Amino acid sequence: SLISGLYIATGLAVLSSVFFLLTSLDRAARVDKAKRVDIAMKLETRYLQGLLIEYAQWDEAYENIIVDTNESWIQKNSGQYLINEHGFDFSLALKANRQLTYLSTSDDIESLEFEQLMSGGLSDLVNASLEHDNGEGATTAYVLAGQDIYLVALSPFRAEGSGEIRPDSYLSLGKRLDADYIKEIQSSYELPGLHLASTAEDSVNDKALLNASNQTIGRLAWSLERPSLLIAPRVIAIVVPFFCLALFLTQYFLKRDHADRLAFEERLYEEATLDALTNISNRRHFMTLGEKEMTFEKRKGGMLVVAMFDIDHFKLINDTYGHAVGDKALVHVTQICSNELRESDIFGRIGGDEFAILLRETPTEKAIEVADRIREKIESSPIKVDKNIIFVTVSIGLASMDEHTTFDSLLKLADIALYKVKKSGRNQVYAET
Repeated sequence: SLISGLYIATGLAVLSSVFFLLTSLDRAARVDKAKRVDIAMKLETRYLQGLLIEYAQWDEAYENIIVDTNESWIQKNSGQYLINEHGFDFSLALKANRQLTYLSTSDDIESLEFEQLMSGGLSDLVNASLEHDNGEGATTAYVLAGQDIYLVALSPFRAEGSGEIRPDSYLSLGKRLDADYIKEIQSSYELPGLHLASTAEDSVNDKALLNASNQTIGRLAWSLERPSLLIAPRVIAIVVPFFCLALFLTQYFLKRDHADRLAFEERLYEEATLDALTNISNRRHFMTLGEKEMTFEKRKGGMLVVAMFDIDHFKLINDTYGHAVGDKALVHVTQICSNELRESDIFGRIGGDEFAILLRETPTEKAIEVADRIREKIESSPIKVDKNIIFVTVSIGLASMDEHTTFDSLLKLADIALYKVKKSGRNQVYAET
């Protein structure tokens, strides 16, 4: 009786522990799912903003959309082109007094009207862009037009060289949160059960969709996976007849779950720090590494040079051969630079066709030699596409660290040097002093 009682007490303790562990797994799965949904929507928003900023900072787009309103150019390069090639549901442009320049829609939403978008939140998004512009480009929010919710990004047109805002002119892109788009997000980010819910639905497993005025216009909800429902029957079946084996299996499952979580976190870290196309540091990661490196070099009195460069006439390559060839040119240039740089150097893509290199422990004269070697190597290595041979050149601007320079100001000096190179003829290296 004493041994039986001891086994019963031990079994109850084990069952209580197992119950606690299983509820902890459910709780961790709920938090993990919410984070994954949030990250997925941020990545979708970032893609929308990135493409919009590329067009909003294109002088040719401003001239043909706002200044002259070239309908043929708009359909070929902006309006219907963006919808067909990138899967957006609408694109539009506004000029002075918020007058519509053009509105292009996908076949599924031909009935969408400009007034619906403005009254559904686009007007507030314009106001938010004016009030909270921080120089980074697009403002994003959800817009309710009719019965449909759209993920919308809006950006003022900016001068291509200086980035100065062109007043009273805006470009906007939108993606409807319909069943097909949500299914695409489910598949891309492994989020089963994701769906658009009504605002009245009472659930802790959802994300509020906010318009530009921070009002909830809808909710994105998802089904909750419960690991306990898969693990509990097996654990209970093993605990009763085989207590020791149950302990071993519990430990095994926990370790496997921990390993999966670590692998997932590592994958998220790579997606957050690396450029998806070129597999080098993205802008935010490059800035973080650069600031740390500058602090370290200043502390020990070292030397540091930043080089910024972009591909000469890159938009012409895109327009002539298509964006796929443009992407191939970006990868081609990245591979050449990576082969010429040291492991200690930091290399990143900071936007569009613009790259930056941080050269550690390198005097200015040596940095100029490295930059010129990279420039010559790129110039002598054309890209072969079908029967076409495309010669690519780059313009490079350099800036050296001094005791008063911040990393942000150092990057701006390199950008000024790059601007001077492009103004004086391109395919050159110039160091700003």
